[in-house]
Amino acid sequence: MELDIDVEKTLDKTRNFLEKDLRKLASLADRDVTSLSSPQLSFSCSHGSTKQADDILIDHWSADTALTAIHAAAHHIPNEEHERDIFIQCYFMHRTDKEMTNRFVISRSSLRRRKNLALVEFARRLDVQKKNPNHNCDWLESLVVKQVHRLR
Repeated sequence: MELDIDVEKTLDKTRNFLEKDLRKLASLADRDVTSLSSPQLSFSCSHGSTKQADDILIDHWSADTALTAIHAAAHHIPNEEHERDIFIQCYFMHRTDKEMTNRFVISRSSLRRRKNLALVEFARRLDVQKKNPNHNCDWLESLVVKQVHRLR
């Protein structure tokens, strides 16, 4: 058997993560998702929750380490056809498809293709980054969905 990526399922899982889980992580870290668009992250902490102080610090630290890995994965997407720029502007800066096609002077189908390439590449690179001892967030679920092909 040979393992390969199930592109459609990986795309769905990655989009879902970016639309839902990323916002939750950013909230736990007291950040705005747009801060991930910057080439470098800066850290600041301010909490006003009724949770215990230790729990707040653990949640904040965990979310910050995850966001650091997410930031690194996104900023390591190759940019040959502006895939990195498209990914960052679309998923971190929330630009519309219309804004993106105008900005990069490309068709909607080219934008869709480049976004899909960037999403799969982001999922792959996040798997690498979350195992990095500097990020210490291997608790994040992989966004890459493997597909099993049976050899005849």
